Amino acid sequence: MQSGKLPWYPVFMAEPAPAPRMAQGLHLEALALVVEGAADARIVEGVLAAAGFPVERVHIVVGLGRYGAARMAEEIAQGAQEHCAVLVDLDERSVPDAQARAREQLGAPPFDIFCAVPSIEAWLFADHEAAQAYASPDEDVQRIVRRLPLPEEIPDPKQLARYVFGPSSKWGFIHQIDIGRAAARSPSLRIFLEGMGRLLGVPTPPLMEGVARHFSRDIIAGLVREVPADTVVWRTLSGDEYTADELRRLIEEGDEVGRQYASDLLRISRDFLLRKANRPTSQ
Repeated sequence: MQSGKLPWYPVFMAEPAPAPRMAQGLHLEALALVVEGAADARIVEGVLAAAGFPVERVHIVVGLGRYGAARMAEEIAQGAQEHCAVLVDLDERSVPDAQARAREQLGAPPFDIFCAVPSIEAWLFADHEAAQAYASPDEDVQRIVRRLPLPEEIPDPKQLARYVFGPSSKWGFIHQIDIGRAAARSPSLRIFLEGMGRLLGVPTPPLMEGVARHFSRDIIAGLVREVPADTVVWRTLSGDEYTADELRRLIEEGDEVGRQYASDLLRISRDFLLRKANRPTSQ
């Protein structure tokens, strides 16, 4: 591709590069993704690899904070006339709110903006099973991880990640996460992956199938988790009894018993709400 030289930027490549600089021109099918810092680059490369995306086509450029990343993305987009996007941290109530605020703060730039809510380190906790497996074995740390809310409800994931997993050099486990489970539990991660799939021209049905599978499983397991662990919450037609803790584990594992409970729960809830919706209103 014939293009002018791009400005020099520190780059975290998906594959090792001989020098930390951008190529003079991106591949026709390449995408420049600008992030706020080096730790962000490691996490992004990991989730893209976990999703099975062609990471060799993504040039991850390390910016200097939100506004520095936006300036880099704008210069790259103008100089290379190629696909370019930026990923920034933003603590808002929802991903659409975060994206709207980012566009307002950055002056409606001519490139795609993705937001990690409240920060990209929350994605390290999106697959809660991987988070627990790779967290420090210290009992206090494990207790914290077991009681964590959904990723985007964690108050300070940046600080928590360092406490739970250690320095960012130890966050390589992100490559091995169950991306369907992670995307089901983190809307900002799911929207980022959908957007990257669109920009790279990569179909995402396998990803979304994984999201759908874990979405219902996580929600139902979460409802059961609200009941005291040793309380009997289900008795089958054959007389078998299951406590909340037993049933939660079976649901999360995708066991046949857990799937049957989920099916019964959804069917009964549907029928109850249907009857309620069609109940005559009092005059």
